[in-house]
Amino acid sequence: MIWMLAACAWLTACQGMPPEGPTGSETIRMEISLSGDVCAVTAADATVSAPDMTTLGPVALQVTETVIEGRISQVPAGAARTVRVNAFNASGRVVYSGSTQVEVVAGSVTSAHLVLRRDLQNCPNAPGSGDIDITGTLETGETPPGDAGTPDGGSLPDGGLVLDGPQLAFTLDDATLTSGGIIHFFDRATDKVHRLDVGNRRFLSPYAGTADAVSMAVSPDGDTTYLGYTGGRIDAFSLDGTTRFFAAAPETVSSMVVAGGYLFTVDGSGAWDSHSLYQRSTGARVATAEWRYSARSIVFSPVNKRVYLLNAGVSPTDVTMVDVDPVAGTMGVERDSPYHGNYSLPNPLRLLPDESAVMVGSGLFFNTSDLTYRTSLGLSFVDVAFHEGRYYLIDTVGDTTQLRVLSSTFDILSASYHAGRAKRVFVHGGELVLVTEARPGQLQVRILAP
Repeated sequence: MIWMLAACAWLTACQGMPPEGPTGSETIRMEISLSGDVCAVTAADATVSAPDMTTLGPVALQVTETVIEGRISQVPAGAARTVRVNAFNASGRVVYSGSTQVEVVAGSVTSAHLVLRRDLQNCPNAPGSGDIDITGTLETGETPPGDAGTPDGGSLPDGGLVLDGPQLAFTLDDATLTSGGIIHFFDRATDKVHRLDVGNRRFLSPYAGTADAVSMAVSPDGDTTYLGYTGGRIDAFSLDGTTRFFAAAPETVSSMVVAGGYLFTVDGSGAWDSHSLYQRSTGARVATAEWRYSARSIVFSPVNKRVYLLNAGVSPTDVTMVDVDPVAGTMGVERDSPYHGNYSLPNPLRLLPDESAVMVGSGLFFNTSDLTYRTSLGLSFVDVAFHEGRYYLIDTVGDTTQLRVLSSTFDILSASYHAGRAKRVFVHGGELVLVTEARPGQLQVRILAP
């Protein structure tokens, strides 16, 4: 057997402490020599897993002619952290793989042996050749002098940091990102709101509903989350973990959104549907009107003091708006666009950062002042995020997610593909957060450099 020497992988102490879970976290840094590689390695990835933590990865590693290198950040300190590395050939087949377990202790150094063994089925021996494995060491400890990167001591690899595992094993019905960087995932099947702290790469305790949850709304600052149940009950969840009865609508609230000091709701009472305003400080219903449309997507614009909706249950569908005074607690009539079916209006409905227009899933823009048509991207999408004048569009191609970056003038700057079906995309703290469905009932969160 011929042995190939791998360089080391280090764990380096991060700055900052996550608010929940094991104290301390580290960064795994890998540098594996490809000297003597006979399987033509072109790609590699790594994961870190343990029973008491969310699986991190697979994270794509950089492969050059001589080395595999990369890092995984925010690894919680603790015992039995399994580090696994796979190396692939140009056909995408695993040609070397291996794993080892280490105890991650903040501020101390631990060494372990790591061997990547050759897969003889995917990379068989040539006549007269022998097995070639990649072997090396794994160390945990202080950041090497002069190391730089992101505030946690590392930088995001090209393939992003992937969060996976049992804490993401649910079906996503809705999701929203708060200003504090907490993603709220609404899971109707279990009547829960799962929460992910993006900056700290850590899940917070979920909010558990008390009945058959139908709809969710979250205040922009994340201080309060509302769940609407079959029958009309609405509960409010606070950051300190307390739950309280908020209000009772006449019928089930199918959708709702926070509008300043009020909660705007759509329920099935009255003729057609009814729109209502509930004062958030008291739960009192202060305004209501029937003969309104139901909504399949809904946003509130603080600048325009309006709620915008993609209506449902009618043909043709339309985009509509309702004036809301978030101080006085008054609500205007529902007004629709001038077009009544002239345009394709699939979900979702998204508000531009300057709130001058809304976008729909067919790539069309409508002015928020009067819902007149403005322009079109010429591309459809499942979701869109905005950052520094660019558009980040995701859509599903087969079983993969296509991420396209467009300039302010709609030029396509780049396109990349990621595992799983497209679900949501957000931007927070200068990072792109991509949510995909790896398989039914299992999500992945990938954090990318925009």
